[in-house]
Amino acid sequence: MSEHIIDLINITKSYGDNEIIKDLTLYIREHEFITILGPSGCGKTTLLRTIAGFEKADSGKVLFHGEDIGDLPPNKRNVNTVFQKYSLFPNMNIYENIAFGLKLKKMKPEEIKERVFWALDLVALNGFEKRKPDSLSGGQQQRVAIARALVNEPEVLLLDEPLGALDLKLRKEMQLELKAIQQKTGITFIYVTHDQEEALTMSDTIVVMNQGVIQQIGTPTDIYNEPKNAFVAQFIGESNLLSGVMLRDKLCEFCEIHWPCVDTGFERNEDVDIVIRPEDIKITEPEFGKMKGVVKSTIFKGVHYEMMVQSDLFTWKLHNTAHIEPGTEIGMNIDPFDIQIMKIPYNILTGWMNEDNLVEIGDFKFVCNATGFEKDETVSVYILPQDAEIIPLTSNADEASNVFVGEVTTFRYKGDDYEINVKNGDVTLLVHTYTKVSVGQTVAVYIPADKIRIRKREEAEAVEEQVE
Repeated sequence: MSEHIIDLINITKSYGDNEIIKDLTLYIREHEFITILGPSGCGKTTLLRTIAGFEKADSGKVLFHGEDIGDLPPNKRNVNTVFQKYSLFPNMNIYENIAFGLKLKKMKPEEIKERVFWALDLVALNGFEKRKPDSLSGGQQQRVAIARALVNEPEVLLLDEPLGALDLKLRKEMQLELKAIQQKTGITFIYVTHDQEEALTMSDTIVVMNQGVIQQIGTPTDIYNEPKNAFVAQFIGESNLLSGVMLRDKLCEFCEIHWPCVDTGFERNEDVDIVIRPEDIKITEPEFGKMKGVVKSTIFKGVHYEMMVQSDLFTWKLHNTAHIEPGTEIGMNIDPFDIQIMKIPYNILTGWMNEDNLVEIGDFKFVCNATGFEKDETVSVYILPQDAEIIPLTSNADEASNVFVGEVTTFRYKGDDYEINVKNGDVTLLVHTYTKVSVGQTVAVYIPADKIRIRKREEAEAVEEQVE
């Protein structure tokens, strides 16, 4: 097992009142290609800039080979960064662009020449040294930017969505080239992207982030085949997401049908999220299917057909190599090992203790069962989506105890209930409800005091480990 080259310990970073990274802990191994993956605004670029030294964490430590480098400026850290904008010097040729950092170090000309041609060979740009950046394609300019970073022989190369400006074909080519360069040099690559295909193609390890919190860490195969929660399952590839119940070990229920599965370790009758990949649903004759449905649409996607199939309680997305006409009734079966059972993830919010048993979240105050905290202490607040209840909206709802008022920003039907996001300012609350609402609607959400869990920031780890 490789040694840790970077340890991020309890990193928190805010811009004003907006907390971008929430008490994050992560280690990165030597010689690893690790990808930080997540949607825009999840904190991945801020995390990269914190490692590089362009941002300073509000709290926590950045360790490099075990030494705290939190106060070191970027030029004193043995890391280099490649950005989406290549920032090549237009008045310099390719040789001069790549040699720029070496000249600043006052290296000997013969050593600079040897290193520059090594870097050109590494990125397959031999013979381009006398050309100017504006004579190169986007992919070639990106290679120059990578060569300029690698020529300084950093121990860690940070890449902030470096392929985002390239067309699809070029991105796919560069994915393979980047992976080959990393394997050839053995340099640790930390790659930031919102593109799932890039992450799955190149990475040894993927770190999935959302709203400043790590959702899952694993190999590409693990992340795809064994998503830890519904967010990961939806963000990585396509999936059918439903609400279900774990009746007992190896038996679950969704769409009012009992299904054998392979999962254990859940409480009896525990509410869970069910994820089933479109390619894992087996199509058969209606009389042989455990479920039946009617094909609503069929679209050819190149290597398979994508079908939307309406059953009694859910609209399924299926992938199949055979074309089936819309209007056809089909049977559907799902093997036990293709049913992914996941605990419903907690909302992880930032709060401030006003006094014992009273926590402030955004503009709202909530009675809770929490003592022993200091006044104004920053804490992590955990609320399960199914523990929040939509209540009638009144004129003074935002002043009522334990009521959160906000706008519905997303709405999803999950077969048995609805999953919505309710946003007020910088606070977003995930709610499971049987009440049908619409995007843009203002709603009031009541959260019982005994359903609010409070943890000190330094105790905050993965949700499953924090709340028994």
